[in-house]
Amino acid sequence: MRVVTDPDAAEFHRSRLFFEIYQDLPRAGPGDPESARRAVSMMTGLPKEPMVLDVGCGPGAGTLELAALTGGRIAAFDLHKPFLDRLQSEVRKSGLSGRIDVLCSDMRRTPFAAGSFDLVWSEGALCSVGFREGLAVCRGLTKSGGYLAASEAVWTAPDPPSTVRRWWESEYPAIDSISEKASDVVRAGFDLVGHFTLPASAWWDHYYAPMRDRLERLRVKWAGDAAGMELIAQHELEISIFERFGDCYGYEFFVGCAG
Repeated sequence: MRVVTDPDAAEFHRSRLFFEIYQDLPRAGPGDPESARRAVSMMTGLPKEPMVLDVGCGPGAGTLELAALTGGRIAAFDLHKPFLDRLQSEVRKSGLSGRIDVLCSDMRRTPFAAGSFDLVWSEGALCSVGFREGLAVCRGLTKSGGYLAASEAVWTAPDPPSTVRRWWESEYPAIDSISEKASDVVRAGFDLVGHFTLPASAWWDHYYAPMRDRLERLRVKWAGDAAGMELIAQHELEISIFERFGDCYGYEFFVGCAG
């Protein structure tokens, strides 16, 4: 079995394997076109051709959906360049090079001027810096009267079983109730327009089903690689947790308007 003993080399190897899991997946997290359409439908008064920022765009499925839904010009950024390369390729194939700009950027150090966007969009990505800090970044980039749309992990049951609580404590301890996350949106300076929970299909059809197929292929490719087998086991555990406890948690899509 392959074991990398140098700590720095081991971390690099694990990171490379982690992103290899996601490199061919349509999405890097739960989401679906119907939910995107529902979120945009809440935004009354959005300009005909809005300036849109897609924060943590991943491989870009949501970015392309935004282009179709809004008719606007979109700046999409992420830190993982292979995701951006995929998105850039799709942008060219779709004939959207004049409307979608793709760039590699850190959420905390974006190159955009304050108040530049009519819509700031982020599907499950604000957790990378913390939901509250991510909301503050989004508020600074949103025009007065502009919109925020962001999805975030929430408890959908008042008293989840200890097994799923322990798992989330190790993965993302900032998970909280829908009401608490909604309050975070308001405290960040947005009027809460509305919110809804992503359907189970956004997890299964658009995220976990493709991931399961990917893990099965990688199990063969990574045979004998200890780090690879560990990553596969972790992702399979994540899927099994959702199978057992998906009625206790989910992603909530929040839509707010900047005051």
